[in-house]
Amino acid sequence: MIFHQDWEQNWYYTALTLTTVSLIFYFLHAIRPKNAFREAGWGSMLLSCLCLVASMVVRSQNAQYFALSNMYESLLSVSIGLQLSFVVLDRWFKLRTLGLPVAIMLLISLFYNLSLPTEIHPLQPALQSYWRSIHVPIILLSYALFTLAFLSSLVFLVKDTLSGKQSRSSGGGGQPGQLSPALAGMNAYLDDSQQINLEMDIVQDKANVYDEITYRCVAFGFPLLTLGIILGGMWANEAWGNYWSWDPKESMSLVTLLGYGVYLHMRINGEHSPRTLALVSVSGFVLMLITYFGVNLMGLGLHSYGKIG
Repeated sequence: MIFHQDWEQNWYYTALTLTTVSLIFYFLHAIRPKNAFREAGWGSMLLSCLCLVASMVVRSQNAQYFALSNMYESLLSVSIGLQLSFVVLDRWFKLRTLGLPVAIMLLISLFYNLSLPTEIHPLQPALQSYWRSIHVPIILLSYALFTLAFLSSLVFLVKDTLSGKQSRSSGGGGQPGQLSPALAGMNAYLDDSQQINLEMDIVQDKANVYDEITYRCVAFGFPLLTLGIILGGMWANEAWGNYWSWDPKESMSLVTLLGYGVYLHMRINGEHSPRTLALVSVSGFVLMLITYFGVNLMGLGLHSYGKIG
């Protein structure tokens, strides 16, 4: 059964609208925290994800193959993976802040995707393999998890910076009324170190939950990327006659894997601050962007079939 192309576009634009609605609700929650706003934002995000899945299904039906063969389709898949990862983690951690940056990132991705070529073409010989339906989704899901880890790291850095400013202001002789509600009574208990530590822990815990989210996203994304690289090597051997040819995308994927390996080593080692780990996570995301977009922009190497334009 072949669907009309308008069906695919209608599902896509519906998802775009729902993501915008989700952004509005999360923005309202940011300026006036209410559980109803957060729940409405989460529900809109979930519906948007389902619409993007429907768009992908319709496109695959029209193409007569699993639609993962160009930049438009891969970025669509990453967006779906980011939404799914977020809606699951939000139910787990009851997040208050991450929804807004996730919605912004999704809108940037979805609008950028509209600028990419969307025509459906017959698969190139190198892509006419069952490996494409195994290797590519695993890699793209790892990219979605790394993107969520990046956004969580940014939220952590902002909250950690604000927490540090509150800590410094508490020692500067300011009036209690000038501090946040969590710290308002600190000056009355300057001789009670346990009370001071408790108040500071309340503030810091708001940031530490995002350190935990970053870790879990990387902990899930790292083995997925490892598996994806291994499967890619097996596909390369079948298609090109060797497992590894130091193709630009192969090389950068290995660099990205090592970058996140450094993060996991530092996190498990336990000798580095969460702020340092967040910065390493951001650096890993930059490597991922080079891996994902760099080869496509330059059109170099054996993976240049996915080039933009």
